[in-house]
Amino acid sequence: MNVIYYYCYLYCNFFGEEWPHEISVFTLSFGEGFFLNVIVEALLMICFKISLGINSLLCIAIIIWGINYFYFNKSGRAGRIVRDKPKFLGSHRLSQIITAVFFVVTYSSLFWGPVLTRYLKDIYCK
Repeated sequence: MNVIYYYCYLYCNFFGEEWPHEISVFTLSFGEGFFLNVIVEALLMICFKISLGINSLLCIAIIIWGINYFYFNKSGRAGRIVRDKPKFLGSHRLSQIITAVFFVVTYSSLFWGPVLTRYLKDIYCK
């Protein structure tokens, strides 16, 4: 996760964001939150045949944001990550590709997540 945070930070810093650490945590957290929402929603639909409301889904994203805020910013880990410049297997290109795939998958879950849960609802809630 440190590598993905670092490349998110580089992206935010490239566009001249005023607070690149905070924007990086926000971006990373909501990507994780969207993906976690799909997983939770799918499991609840399969196991209990229930669906969460929008308020519950937003609460999950906010909780993830809080956890990441304390993990990266309050602990000082964000500064160490930027100073250490971590990479996957020492490769800048591989790190960029994995980071891009991570964000494509997590943010695209906003679109394919509801389709998946609708499909699971049709199958399991007859």
